[in-house]
Amino acid sequence: MKSIIIVLTITFCVSVVSCTNNPKQQNTIIGGTDGTTEMVINEKDCKDTVTYELQDCLLWYTKQLPEEYKGQKACMWTEYEDYRENVQIINVFVANPTDAWWLFGRSWYLEVWNGKEWSFPKSKGDLIWFDDGFAIEKAPLIYCFRFPVGRYYHLSKGKYRIKKGFSMNKGKDKYTDLTAEFHIK
Repeated sequence: MKSIIIVLTITFCVSVVSCTNNPKQQNTIIGGTDGTTEMVINEKDCKDTVTYELQDCLLWYTKQLPEEYKGQKACMWTEYEDYRENVQIINVFVANPTDAWWLFGRSWYLEVWNGKEWSFPKSKGDLIWFDDGFAIEKAPLIYCFRFPVGRYYHLSKGKYRIKKGFSMNKGKDKYTDLTAEFHIK
């Protein structure tokens, strides 16, 4: 009799605890005591909690340009070549190998290859960018931007590219558009 009461009490406690959990937020913990632990929150409208160097233009951080980029042309690339269909944020790196610091604005553009030409993908609403000037007055640098592509666009499978413009504070080439290609699989 005593064991039946204990089993019923444990069953009741487990059911109460499982019913009181918030179904809108599920936490997954990855890692262990001997390494870095990362917490991932699975929410549909999860906000980006990254601390930006310049949040208005989605500049996550800058760092000194590594030696392997010095003497090369300016370039831009994505963190990965392939992303899944429901990707929300894509990190984009830009190498400025010159000694001129760059101006840039809030604007960035996403294009999709339709088999003949680059065109704009279907957006989730009207998009308007206010393009004022921001700068990190250092060079040469690597810039890392975090573009919330999933917030603004419907992304089906295909070949895409992100485009962003930069103005130099000196030199004969005063403006350049850089692009970074990637795939949605």
